[in-house]
Amino acid sequence: MNIFYYKRHGNKLTITGLKEDVADTSIVIPKTIDGMPVVEIAEHAFRGTPLTNVWIGENITKVGHSAFSDCHCLISVTWNTHCEIPSCCFYNCTSMSKFDFSNVSTIGNLAFAENGLKGIFLPENIKTVGVQAFCGCIKLEKVIWNCFCEYIPSSCFTECFELKHFDFTNVQRIGAGAFYKSGLQELYLPKNVKEIGVRAFAGCINLKQVHWNCECKEIPTQCFGGDSSLHYFDFVNVKKLQTQSFERSGLKEVSLNKGIEVGKFCFALCDSLEKVEWLSGRAIKGSIFEGCKNIKEIFISDNVKSIEASAFASSPNAEIAFI
Repeated sequence: MNIFYYKRHGNKLTITGLKEDVADTSIVIPKTIDGMPVVEIAEHAFRGTPLTNVWIGENITKVGHSAFSDCHCLISVTWNTHCEIPSCCFYNCTSMSKFDFSNVSTIGNLAFAENGLKGIFLPENIKTVGVQAFCGCIKLEKVIWNCFCEYIPSSCFTECFELKHFDFTNVQRIGAGAFYKSGLQELYLPKNVKEIGVRAFAGCINLKQVHWNCECKEIPTQCFGGDSSLHYFDFVNVKKLQTQSFERSGLKEVSLNKGIEVGKFCFALCDSLEKVEWLSGRAIKGSIFEGCKNIKEIFISDNVKSIEASAFASSPNAEIAFI
């Protein structure tokens, strides 16, 4: 008995949904219906249905966006087709804890956003990962990034609160907000990382250690903004700090090397900041330490070109020494 609604295109069929009286929540997408080949699943086809298990065969050449979104009971999906996982395909499928990506080459935007995934293994056959692909996966604990794609797209792991560690060995570029408000506790960026987007690690309130060994000599805007557990950072391999790069972070002391360029509001509102060593010869602008009310010691190089009057206005009790 056929349990699907479908549309006919020539001699081929596209499944558009389940019939209302279907009780079975475990389904197989058939190869044929009434002797005609089934080749597509339409957009929104099963959205919000109580499906628990789905088997998709190699006969399917296209799956429409949001095809299985909001299927809160969906536990298991067998994806035997090599077609793209489209945008929002498994969005908000909160009961899905795992997915086999062996037959996938492309993952669309928001494809698994707010999904129940606990672990992700992305093999070499993955060539493209869309923006926000796994954002809001609040149960996600482990990611193995072995895919061909060397770029972690924007907001890919935003608000993945349980994601505490990530291996960047196979990554060259990290997009804007890629790990914004994630659960990262320690960050090691190896030399293969060449580009990092704005807010990439902002809002990571559990981030305690950062090893900046990458090729990037510039820390982008708001990169570590709001990282309240980050008490120390080694600026040896850094040439430039962009605007607000450490704003509202938990830094307790800052030692800036000779020649380093510092952007506006870089360390603004760092309430834990107690010690500043300005070994750079560059001017100290008024906004850099704005709102840092607890600075106690300030050491400034004799080579500093100029210091704006308001540079340390927020820290009236700090002792300043020139070295």
